[in-house]
Amino acid sequence: MLKQHWQWAGFGLLAVLICAIAIIAPAKISGYQLEREAETAANRISSELVSRPGYLLDALASPSLASRMNEMFGELGYAHRILRYELYDSDGKLVFTSGQSALDLDSAQGDTTAGAPAAPRHSRPSVSLYDGTGDGGPDHLAALTVPMQLSGSPQGTLVAFLDQSDQARAFGEYFSLITVITLLLLAIGIATPVTIAWMRSRERYQAEQQLRFLENHDALTGLPNRTAFTKLLSDSLNQMFRTRTHIAVLCVDVDKFKEINDMLDHSGGDAVLSEIARRIRTTMREGDLFGRLGGDEFAIALTDITNLADVMNFMHRLVDVMRAPFLIDGKEMVCTTSVGIALAPGDGESAGVVLKHADIALTRAKRDGGQRMCFFERSMDKALQRRRMVEHELRLALGRGEFDLLYQPQFSLQTEKQTGTEALIRWYHPVHGKIAPAHFISVAEDTGLIVPLGEWVLRRACSDAVKWPSPVTVAVNLSPAQFRDSDIAKVVSDILEETGLPPERLELEITENLLINDTEEVLQKLKTLRALGVAIAMDDFGTGFSSLSYLARFPFSKIKIDRQFIHTMTKDPAVKAIVKTIVALGKALGMTVTAEGVETVEQATMLREYGCPQVQGFLYSEPVSSEEAGRATPKVRTLRKQVTAVA
Repeated sequence: MLKQHWQWAGFGLLAVLICAIAIIAPAKISGYQLEREAETAANRISSELVSRPGYLLDALASPSLASRMNEMFGELGYAHRILRYELYDSDGKLVFTSGQSALDLDSAQGDTTAGAPAAPRHSRPSVSLYDGTGDGGPDHLAALTVPMQLSGSPQGTLVAFLDQSDQARAFGEYFSLITVITLLLLAIGIATPVTIAWMRSRERYQAEQQLRFLENHDALTGLPNRTAFTKLLSDSLNQMFRTRTHIAVLCVDVDKFKEINDMLDHSGGDAVLSEIARRIRTTMREGDLFGRLGGDEFAIALTDITNLADVMNFMHRLVDVMRAPFLIDGKEMVCTTSVGIALAPGDGESAGVVLKHADIALTRAKRDGGQRMCFFERSMDKALQRRRMVEHELRLALGRGEFDLLYQPQFSLQTEKQTGTEALIRWYHPVHGKIAPAHFISVAEDTGLIVPLGEWVLRRACSDAVKWPSPVTVAVNLSPAQFRDSDIAKVVSDILEETGLPPERLELEITENLLINDTEEVLQKLKTLRALGVAIAMDDFGTGFSSLSYLARFPFSKIKIDRQFIHTMTKDPAVKAIVKTIVALGKALGMTVTAEGVETVEQATMLREYGCPQVQGFLYSEPVSSEEAGRATPKVRTLRKQVTAVA
């Protein structure tokens, strides 16, 4: 302790020493100044007597002439201060005295004692200082002893008592002021660094406390973080085993929070999370646990659960508090949540396992569309493990070159000549073999791997297409993530320049999922792509709820009729009418229409009748390699007569 604060201890001792000096020194200095003032007066009187020896000699010879001494004192300015003076002859005998007959004096402060001097031992004046007794007399006196010599022979001595009360008072006030100022400066000098040190120490303490708090709590909501919540849950599980009750662990996630965050900016998103945390707190019972796991995900532990009704009652309260609109930055919005629930001890006996299972259930709830709750089932864990395996292998596959492209040719229905192709990705895993796109595309989109994967597909497709005959185009599907997470126009422009493929031979296919949110931003990006010269096609047309409005707003050059319409059009008159209407709509808007999934002659005949200009499907060609993609015609030629005959 002393080693840590030895500087402050030394500083404190120095301060005490300075204070002592500041208190004692003024009295000493004041006495010294009074002594100097008395010596000055004695020397002046001595000088005057030397210059006017007659004053003293006349007074010694005839006491009646001693009054001339008063004149001398007056000329020197001491007349009002000389309270009494005495004249002694050379033998030390008192000859004359004038002034106050008695002076009450305290002990002398100097080395000389006033009174009848014997023969003067020195030719120089001397002084003695006295304090008054305080009985109405002066407070401070100086006895001035002034010897007189002529030609080295002593003639007599003058002893004058000089009043120094006013001077002592002035010196005292002056040095008292100096003392006060010194102590004040000393206090400031001590207080300032001490205050600064105290403030820094307090700030450091508060920072350490804040750091300790943040180690276990979320900075935004003040809730326990994942680490702290897991520890609290572990303690509650231990208590659960003793009381033979149950605990329900809920993982709560805000639906479409990224879109909310993008719409409001980050501060608005933080305000939404804070308000959600506040509302959920109001639904909690005493003893329940509540924490923020990170991002827009919260965790709740309902303790002392005896049956599922307790969980459902909480869910009703949660739905009620989330139903009211959120007002953030003047914008009103409705937020919904997805909830995954795991029950302990049935779904796990440790905090980590129960939380993991609740999170798996949450993932299932969100994959089912969100705004719902889902209880954990053992099959979910296996499905999640498979999904994570796919994600892990998917990350390695790009670097290992496990992907390849096939191309499904597109043909003119009237001439049966190839007009283009659609690029289809295939994954050939060294262990698991061929993996269908349906098993990994959704994983790639959820993890963001679709962006580098989609860029690889685009670059490879353009590199292959540049080798085909010039009329043949290549169509590449774009994911919404590629629009959201990358500068898609620059990516396309750079790849076209890199591969040398003319822009008019590239067709980019998008679905309505891309158009549901941030339509203005998407519109600007699509316009930029169209300005490059590439074609834009709406894939799976007719499966969305607002396709017609999209056709009016966005710069599409092609409509692709979804295969489910083509599959049922020959059996369902309503679907047949829809297909016929889409073909007519495309013609009216000046857009090319491509029918996907044409597999029978009857479908081809009907589409020819409606005037559909372009088709693709197994009837005409299965997906082929890059080498065959520019000359894929065999199936069309063998079936042409059959199609014509049926027509």
